[in-house]
Amino acid sequence: MELAIERRKTPKRVSALRTLSDRIEVLREFRADMPIHMVSVFLAVAMRPGVLQCDLPELIGISQSSVSRNVYALGKYDRHGKPGLGLVEQRCGPTGARSPEIHLTKAGRELAKRLMVL
Repeated sequence: MELAIERRKTPKRVSALRTLSDRIEVLREFRADMPIHMVSVFLAVAMRPGVLQCDLPELIGISQSSVSRNVYALGKYDRHGKPGLGLVEQRCGPTGARSPEIHLTKAGRELAKRLMVL
């Protein structure tokens, strides 16, 4: 009987995995080598526009230094001054520049829409 139940669930599971695979492909088209922590930061900002950077470590379960590095990489310039991806921008938060709000840029909103449309 368990086998019969598993067979009925498989199409739903396969469909869910196919959807996930399609969304990963959108990210790969944008940047093939995008690290998973960077994806996590991007998705957290897409789900909570204006999130405080200091809240991201707890929200997504990565260190503050990883959040900072990935916010910069997703921004206009990375932490080394090289061109970033231009998907997010930092704005002064309620406590000033020490904890900025993170927002999607136009390019970031377009990528987020592509991820939702599939």
